[in-house]
Amino acid sequence: MTARHVFAVMVAACVAVGGCRKRAAAPDHETPTLDVTSWTDKSELFMEYPPLVTGQSARFAVHLTRLADFKALNEGKPSVTFTPEAGGAATVFAGTPPLRPGAFRVEGVPPAAGRYRWVLTVDAPSLTDRHDLGVVTIFADEKTAFAEAEKQPAGDAAAIAYLKEQQWTNEFATSPVREVELRSSIKVPASIEPLSGGEAVIAAPAGGRFAATSLPTIGTTVRAGQVLGRLEPRLSANEDRATLAGDVAQAQVGVDAARAELTRAERLLADRAVPARRVEDARRALATAEARLQAAQARLQQRDETLGGGRAGSGNAFTLRAPIAGRIVEVMATPGASYEEGTPLFRIVRTDRVEIRAQVPAADAATARGVAELALEIPGRPDPVFLKPEHTHDAGVIDEKTGALPVQFQVANPGGQLLVGQHATAVLYRRDRSRVPAVNKQAVLTEAGRPYVWVQSGGEAFVRRYIEIATRDGDWVGVKSGLKPGDRVVTRGAYEVQLAAAAKGLPAEGHVH
Repeated sequence: MTARHVFAVMVAACVAVGGCRKRAAAPDHETPTLDVTSWTDKSELFMEYPPLVTGQSARFAVHLTRLADFKALNEGKPSVTFTPEAGGAATVFAGTPPLRPGAFRVEGVPPAAGRYRWVLTVDAPSLTDRHDLGVVTIFADEKTAFAEAEKQPAGDAAAIAYLKEQQWTNEFATSPVREVELRSSIKVPASIEPLSGGEAVIAAPAGGRFAATSLPTIGTTVRAGQVLGRLEPRLSANEDRATLAGDVAQAQVGVDAARAELTRAERLLADRAVPARRVEDARRALATAEARLQAAQARLQQRDETLGGGRAGSGNAFTLRAPIAGRIVEVMATPGASYEEGTPLFRIVRTDRVEIRAQVPAADAATARGVAELALEIPGRPDPVFLKPEHTHDAGVIDEKTGALPVQFQVANPGGQLLVGQHATAVLYRRDRSRVPAVNKQAVLTEAGRPYVWVQSGGEAFVRRYIEIATRDGDWVGVKSGLKPGDRVVTRGAYEVQLAAAAKGLPAEGHVH
């Protein structure tokens, strides 16, 4: 859009017939009221006036808005200049100082009938501006002028009124739609989950009594290998030594197999033949096998000491250690209590890195797999959290319940700002960009799930326009249909305009100056 943009309907009407948009149908014997709206970089002009007839005094009701803050201009004077299209001396109508904030009056007697280029000039200490209003016709007689005025469109019947006094008093701003280069994106529901391999349950390795000098509490941060407590196993009188020795041997075979698998996985990872998760799984399998071996050896040792007259002491207790670093989220253990083998005692979740699980429609699967950045909109937080995925993966299988493809993004979580279990909305951004008409996100409202904006079709006239969203990128919303570059949309105060739409009604008398 150029720096100076004049309301398109006004230009077309002025050039074609010398009038502007008719504000309302006038009853018989009443003077019709026309209006014109114009924007520059600095100000907005909304002016109401009668059909122009040579020799008959005409009064122009001028409303001027400073676009720096969208408040009423309350200083200076306007003037209207008529210059014959065919050439000749210009006629200037001088205006008054503001009658009240933003409202001025210009009055004068139009010159000879004909077509004129007309301009409104603003001269104020803090603002000098010029609105080129195109071409206007001054008529030779009132009958012809009124007849031509009645031919002008009365405006969109669906438009609602939001008066200048309301715009100046309330928070309000508009902005022209313009083409912006945006990243393509999709908006999908998402949840925050533990990292794959980032959650561990510490269970009783054998039946026995739990003991701890200091019981960890929920929320405690632990490091991998940190001692959480001890489990003193019960002696089983029903198991003979051969059975226990066989258990030890079988557990040792499991350890050897797990260690070999870990070595193989590390070699394949070095050759980039398998993902890092394969190595993590192999390490966990080895740790599990070693724990089973330790339990089998302890049971055998306990039996030997007991039957040999010894006493099962602290040397026979299982030391319970945190297998991963993270935060304790559940504590089920109680010192002195007895537990059966496999009973959960602690649960630990890694929180420094988490996974974002996004439910992506099947049609957008390709977009999700090429995501370069995502923005997480979390209820209760004013601003989205922008994240760079470190790794993206999916099973390639549609979830039967949601009908969407679950795609998981591994992200860093410094400070634990993302809480495991939270639900959010994820905006997934691709790397490619395209130029599309765009508006500020604050301009977009929704009704029954349909996005729409308020378009300013005139100084005090606003039309609800439903849009189809092409993409979202930061503060910008790219529009696929419903708007075109140059349309002015409400970017601040859209809700107040919505309230005015609910009230509905355009004062027939307009403004009095």
